[in-house]
Amino acid sequence: MRPVVLFYTLQAAADFSAYTAALAQHGYEVRYCADAATLRLEARRRSGSAAQGGEPVLAVLAAATPFNRAAASILAGLPRVGVLAQVDSCDDAALVATLQLGIDAWCPRKCSPQVLVLALHSLKRRLESDAAVVPRQAAGHLLQSEGAPGSPPASEGQWQLRDQAWVLEMPSGRRLRLTSSERNFMLTLLQNPDNAATHDDLFHRRGQRPADAQMAKQRLGVLVSRLRRKVEQHDDELPIKSVHNWGYMFTGGLVLWGAAAASGSGDAAARPDEAPP
Repeated sequence: MRPVVLFYTLQAAADFSAYTAALAQHGYEVRYCADAATLRLEARRRSGSAAQGGEPVLAVLAAATPFNRAAASILAGLPRVGVLAQVDSCDDAALVATLQLGIDAWCPRKCSPQVLVLALHSLKRRLESDAAVVPRQAAGHLLQSEGAPGSPPASEGQWQLRDQAWVLEMPSGRRLRLTSSERNFMLTLLQNPDNAATHDDLFHRRGQRPADAQMAKQRLGVLVSRLRRKVEQHDDELPIKSVHNWGYMFTGGLVLWGAAAASGSGDAAARPDEAPP
């Protein structure tokens, strides 16, 4: 089965035929989605097979920003769906506004077919790499199959990553679907000592290379703020601390459940010489 690219634009531009030809030449199946209803139907239908080990689904948001915002909310949390937005401007303000949509990657709106293909190749590799994380847990963790007879229930106050880490379950039992970027962020924290990671580790885990350290911190701050708001909507508080000029840490108990689960992750504490602000 060929990987699918869902191309969302309200009016097919002249570039669309060139994009389609280039993507087809590189083995992609391109589906044109002229409205949000079509995008929702295609994404949900195809993400189901992708979650079962099929090829990841890639969505290109090529409409105006307000329409892309609505489209991004439709795609948020669907398993193995990567989202790339085309942007009119590449200045910091425009990129921050785009990243706040919850997208995974971006490229200029008038980029060449070769640039779009390479950007989607990179996003596809990242999704495939993420899918391999669950069977490849960090050394030293005790592994158990989810739902196996005798598997222990989550302890009080425990946060869990479920469904191949696409779902964050709160201690209350409420569940929250994660975007690809949010999933990458949480997995990076989980797989580091003390559930803490530097800005650089967290940003490069997302497969992106910032122009400078300040931009990396800004983009990560946007991601964390968005995730905090989503958790607050479920009447809970996300236990993530910012370590000043260093990175982030998860200060609650966190465990990964899926085909295999890591147990006993424990609570992360701030480094004594780098206390959170």
